[in-house]
Amino acid sequence: MITQLELGTEVDSAAMSNPVASTEGDAVDAPAVSFLCSAYRTEAYLPGTIASVLAQTRPDWQLVVVDNGMDDAIRDIVLAHDDPRIVLLRQENDGVEGGVTAAATVATGRYFAVLNSDDQVTPDYVERVAGVLDAHPEIDVLGCDAVVVDDATGEPRSPSWFAFAGAPRHPRFEHSVTLAEFIEDATLYYSSAVRREAWFAAGGYRKDVGMCDAALWIRLLRQGADVRVIPDKLGRYLWRADSLSRNPESLGTYQALQVRAWVDGAEGSSDPAVHEALARRLRRLRYHEALGRARTAMLTGDAARARAEADDALAQRVRPRSLAVAAATRVPPSVMRQVWSLKQRAAAGLRHLARSITGTGRP
Repeated sequence: MITQLELGTEVDSAAMSNPVASTEGDAVDAPAVSFLCSAYRTEAYLPGTIASVLAQTRPDWQLVVVDNGMDDAIRDIVLAHDDPRIVLLRQENDGVEGGVTAAATVATGRYFAVLNSDDQVTPDYVERVAGVLDAHPEIDVLGCDAVVVDDATGEPRSPSWFAFAGAPRHPRFEHSVTLAEFIEDATLYYSSAVRREAWFAAGGYRKDVGMCDAALWIRLLRQGADVRVIPDKLGRYLWRADSLSRNPESLGTYQALQVRAWVDGAEGSSDPAVHEALARRLRRLRYHEALGRARTAMLTGDAARARAEADDALAQRVRPRSLAVAAATRVPPSVMRQVWSLKQRAAAGLRHLARSITGTGRP
């Protein structure tokens, strides 16, 4: 079993065995945060990810990058940084879950934070997160907010990850997140920090489940973990059109994995609030799915299907948006396509105007 590594060197992950459940040696010497980063075909983004970690204002961190596919370009990017706090593992592609699990196996930090190889953290991530967790030993998981950035433009797509994810309210630090709240409101950013003991007790990222981050949060909550969230925007989440959650070819799979995570989380719970939250979340998902199908049908001229999908959305939730879409399906398709085009141009113009007024531009 590997319990100690010569940091900053390349390590063959085939030599690893079971996860290290505790840090050996003096705990004071352990880094505060270990970033667990699985990299696969992200050589265009990985330098920025590493740079964001190197820019931390608090220096006691560790970055474990898993070259999850034996890509020489990934290897060279990591080894170009002569920093003993950076570890490189190499393995055949084992999926995100396998990559993160490999990183956790050798990580020595007191707190673990998953970091996608195309995302970034702000310079004060370690200082802020570790500071709170050091001061509050009762907390097992500490979440934060993030800015959502459009990969195509480099501009903020949303100033808040919570708003982007559809959370109707922002969690308060004084309040411990419940399972019902998580299922209904998506109250945890994936780069939330987890105490290493809690990570291993909950099984970390598991390959036998989809939506591995959501599944981990659910297991932790089911086990009674104390989960808190601070409002600080400590992440920079990259919105990519080709991601699993955005690509039309994979969107159905992504949503099915979401549903499975929520249903599995509620299964066996005796708390009525959990099941009520699940019902509301599923209804909201069906609502958005139906609206999306209605828009697609309108743009392709399938008026009958557009009307049926719009009525389905209206049956799920009576909202101004669903009412507007249902009304639009009664308009001739040619007129609706023109209206949609005008709406898109107007929205783009408003975003540009807002950036000009606030002085925000490329991050």
